[in-house]
Amino acid sequence: MKKVIWAVMAIVFNSLLFSCSTDPIAATDSLYNVRATEGDDHDPPIPPPEDIPDA
Repeated sequence: MKKVIWAVMAIVFNSLLFSCSTDPIAATDSLYNVRATEGDDHDPPIPPPEDIPDA
């Protein structure tokens, strides 16, 4: 009887480990998109000022 309980517990535990998500792997990986930055403080550089056209 003890072996039957262990077998049922193993099946239930293994069934809990399966994911029910239907998202493709590429969509999940895009959540963790890392953008490159410069410097040790991870602040991106300030963009250069735009040219003002002569009026």
